[in-house]
Amino acid sequence: MKKFNTLRLKALSLATSVGMILGVATAADAATYQFKATLDEGFFLTGAPEIGVEPRPEFYVGLFSFDDSELTGVGLESFGREANLEVSLTNDPRVDQTLDVRFPEFPTVSFQDGELLGLDWFAVYHPFTNVPELDYPGDFVRISGTQLTDGFDPTFYTPEDEPRAPILGSGIVSYERVPEPSAILGMVIVAITIGCYRKKAVSLKATLS
Repeated sequence: MKKFNTLRLKALSLATSVGMILGVATAADAATYQFKATLDEGFFLTGAPEIGVEPRPEFYVGLFSFDDSELTGVGLESFGREANLEVSLTNDPRVDQTLDVRFPEFPTVSFQDGELLGLDWFAVYHPFTNVPELDYPGDFVRISGTQLTDGFDPTFYTPEDEPRAPILGSGIVSYERVPEPSAILGMVIVAITIGCYRKKAVSLKATLS
């Protein structure tokens, strides 16, 4: 019984130590979130068969990360370039934070009492438009919290003698925090530690019985 208790204490001590070490490592890591837009209308929802473009309703899926060491969880807090905020689309990582027309003041990510409100990001990734009267920037994505507006500029595909009008879309944006690699590693190590402890405990019980 003494050997059994000693083995259990060693396993618990090791698991606690691993958790503390990885907790420190995780605290120093950047916070990473996935965002995903569910479109209710727009070019990427329907596609354009007449010009051979397939629907791509998953187009506006991406990641953003920032240094959350200054996040207090009290009141309204916003973070941007000073917190190394980086944003990109999964389908096209070239669509990033630098394409925000207000860069470097934006994009930003905001929290209210520690709860994520979302991004403020206005990226124009294909500034095709050459029709000033439309006052239209080109292909863009505008995320404001949980709301998305997107635009597809048909100028590139439309003959000059035909009317050119922007194709606007909209959707709802959801966010999910991505687990830190160190936290995942920590869970794996703790699971392995507990598994080894249980295996040895069963073996010890069999020996003692």
